[in-house]
Amino acid sequence: MDCSKNSMIKKKNLTKAKPKIELTSKCIDKSPQDFLFVNHVNYLNKLSFTNLNEFNHEEMCRSNQQTVVKLINKKPIKLSSELKYFHCKKCDMMLIPGQTSRIRVKSKRQKHIVSTCLNCGEIKRYNLQ
Repeated sequence: MDCSKNSMIKKKNLTKAKPKIELTSKCIDKSPQDFLFVNHVNYLNKLSFTNLNEFNHEEMCRSNQQTVVKLINKKPIKLSSELKYFHCKKCDMMLIPGQTSRIRVKSKRQKHIVSTCLNCGEIKRYNLQ
């Protein structure tokens, strides 16, 4: 009897589970259209990374990142911190540490990370707390 109760509990938990969206900071459950939208944005982000990292196509990476920004501006879905940190707003380039950006840890005012884009020289600072 205990085995059947445990299996019923597991079945109930599985039926209530909904897909979670990777882009949102809170992983809020969304509609299927939003889920497809987020998958499309994640695919474009991975594609721009492979274009830049493996094939060294900067223009393809830049066009993919511009498409991601246009898509994100159309829907009110928040970007995850990963996508915010690795995108230069000035030149629309994906920031890969050591390849297209320089990362430094500074501790003058507070401990913070300084990310410098090697294409345009844009500086981003992120506090460590």
